[in-house]
Amino acid sequence: MDLSVVLPTYNRAESLRKALESFQRLANPAFEWELLVVDNKSDDSTRNVVETFSHSSELPIRYVFESTQGRSAALNTGIAEAQGDIIAFTDDDVLVHPDWLREIKKTFDEHDCSAVAGRVVPQWNHAKPHWLEMNGHFAVTNFELGDKLKEIRIPPLGANSAFRKQVFEKYGLFRLDLGVRGNKHTITCDDTEFGERLVAGNERIIYCPGAIIYHPVDPQRTTKKYFLSWYYYNGVSVTRTFGVPQEGVFWFGIPRWLYREFLTNCFRWFVTLNSKQRFQNKLAVYRSFGNMVESHRLSTQRTMSPQSFESP
Repeated sequence: MDLSVVLPTYNRAESLRKALESFQRLANPAFEWELLVVDNKSDDSTRNVVETFSHSSELPIRYVFESTQGRSAALNTGIAEAQGDIIAFTDDDVLVHPDWLREIKKTFDEHDCSAVAGRVVPQWNHAKPHWLEMNGHFAVTNFELGDKLKEIRIPPLGANSAFRKQVFEKYGLFRLDLGVRGNKHTITCDDTEFGERLVAGNERIIYCPGAIIYHPVDPQRTTKKYFLSWYYYNGVSVTRTFGVPQEGVFWFGIPRWLYREFLTNCFRWFVTLNSKQRFQNKLAVYRSFGNMVESHRLSTQRTMSPQSFESP
């Protein structure tokens, strides 16, 4: 088996159906591949959708069940089940470009690399809010590094990433304390943390602009309320990913510099008159607060039980 695609899903039968329809439009790859749909304990018609495609289409699709809630658990199960030398990951709410798989395989064939990062293009089916600035925002899923194929020193985005299977033997699996659980868009950074391990190990990661995933933008994710929640949990996630410094001055388990950052962001939020920039500053406040909350939790955990603070 040359390549396995792992697609985790939870209670998104309708968007999963659309995603699988886009897989049917893939250009016929000149290699052997499989699609593993990992059902993360859904209670909707997810299994029926997968089995219908299995019987009615020519997709080389397999249904896999994972009862432990969490995207990381589903990904790890997919890795264990995958038969391909290359493992590609995507989501249940995307549409794949017809050349997606061919571009990924071609990049691995022509470049001595451990991972490939593909392009993720937001697909707007409704008006983009006037207050939304896309630069640097991952609350709306996007990954765009230009039109040239190149080596990069940043982690791929989980919705469009691929790795040689051997890197999981070398660097381990996805951390179970990171990644979304169920329909709660809270803790993230499972893909970032794993990618950082490869970056730290000086593994070669190639950005392939021709490996394209389209990500329809959910209107519910383009509200200010959603963005504020996302940025708060991004602060929590980043701190959980990288941990709290072992040294320095701490107040209530929180590094002193975080208080300074939080107050600086608050000041910028209060004094900024431009509405767009004012909201960006407010987002920074929420992220800093998330950093502080998780720093306090981790510091308390470390004080009570040093072993429990160690990363998996």
